[in-house]
Amino acid sequence: MTKLHSMRASFTTLCLIALGAAPLACGGGGDGDDEGDETGCPAGKCDTPTGEASITCLQRMAEVINSSNRGFTPDHIRWPCQDVPGVTAESDAKDDRGQEYCEYFAMVTPPGAAGVDLGRPLNGSGKVTKLAVCAPGDTGAHCRTTLTDAQQVTLEDDPTAVVGKCVFTSWHADVTKPVPVCPNDQCPADANIMGLAFTRANYSMKVGFNSNNAAIDLISKCFPLAPANRVAVDWTNADDPAQQPYYRGCMGTNKLFGTEWRRSDPTICAGVNRMAECGCSAPGVTNGTQLAEAVLPPVSSSNHRRGFRLGTWDDDEGLPNGCKYAATGETGFLVECDMTAADLLGSLNDPKEFCRATYAQNVVVHVDIPRAAITCTPPSTMEAASCGAIPWNIGDENAMVPGGEDSGTDTDPTAGTDTDPTGATDTDPTDATDTDPTGDSGGDNGNCCMPNGGLGCTNPTISECVCAMDAFCCSDGWDETCVSEVASLGCGTC
Repeated sequence: MTKLHSMRASFTTLCLIALGAAPLACGGGGDGDDEGDETGCPAGKCDTPTGEASITCLQRMAEVINSSNRGFTPDHIRWPCQDVPGVTAESDAKDDRGQEYCEYFAMVTPPGAAGVDLGRPLNGSGKVTKLAVCAPGDTGAHCRTTLTDAQQVTLEDDPTAVVGKCVFTSWHADVTKPVPVCPNDQCPADANIMGLAFTRANYSMKVGFNSNNAAIDLISKCFPLAPANRVAVDWTNADDPAQQPYYRGCMGTNKLFGTEWRRSDPTICAGVNRMAECGCSAPGVTNGTQLAEAVLPPVSSSNHRRGFRLGTWDDDEGLPNGCKYAATGETGFLVECDMTAADLLGSLNDPKEFCRATYAQNVVVHVDIPRAAITCTPPSTMEAASCGAIPWNIGDENAMVPGGEDSGTDTDPTAGTDTDPTGATDTDPTDATDTDPTGDSGGDNGNCCMPNGGLGCTNPTISECVCAMDAFCCSDGWDETCVSEVASLGCGTC
């Protein structure tokens, strides 16, 4: 596990302050006269949070690295469909929820009536179908449909009846090929969700940056981040958040696109930039474009994909209770989740919000990482000193991989050889291979000059010196801070 070490207390405090005292606000997305860009959004943004990028990146890092639902595994980069705080509906007909390469809306079939879509995206500027199912007698402009007295009684009499669906789609906005059950985009009578046919017009994402092209552009520009898009790192200051790989990737998305507020872009960028920092490559991959097209073939290729796969935190090919993959002839890109009569009655003004709150946190976007094809040779840089065996799995770079096999690198030098908490295989300091603990004579500092995941390091004199002033290094793990303290505490020179 990556240790934030002496930074972790201040980092936690800063995150609590940021989350509790500085809530994100909504910005952009107004109905002004801005022409907008190719996404249809003024200045490239619709209804997006605002705030200091560094604080936002700390918030994203807390969610992605330090929560129980981590953004990285040995085989995937992932995030939930649920929007970050600050992405909200601006009105009943303008709503930018669904900005994580996963858009969503609600379908409802009132008793004895046809299905209606609620908050379904219609274009890239946030226009959606109206959000509300109105109570009997309400015929306001905000109503997508209005219940009759009889329909409301029926809903109340059978609260467990499934009368609606929450629909989640990762169909990239620029992918035009029809789903298998609808050749030529013409669907048979049973190819629908509550009457809404499986066509591109109905189910593809609409926001321009929820597209194949945008995802490829992001990956190619983050592998690696160009010098102009990198945040400066103070390696002498253990509290500098830029020492953390996720933060560097997140701030890179701020410099590139101003999208550090999303979960998707910073998580992708941090993962692939970390591969570059750690000297990772795969057959046929020598630059960012080749990596991007290996992970996500472009729409111009015959094998391009509809979008990123949808799963859940526990199973990349499974879904939360109450959800299933829509019967489109392929699996992974369109999900429908049940909405009962009680659910509908409790959220008439905005059933889409029920979908966000109930399912969107556990319908999870997965970017597949071809782990078996990747090899990494970390260079001699400060960034690469903590790469681990699976460096893109930020926060757990030496995780056990599926099937019980480890990643091929044992980062605990004490394993099976020594119970000495310093991690040394020989606890007699007079018998060390290096009698010069400062390392000035060019002697052997063991593994003290790199994060090793063990308790202490293998030069006992250096280890004891550092741990005497920073017990964390021998009680929890020898991390980047412990390495920097070899010199700063006068225990040696790396």
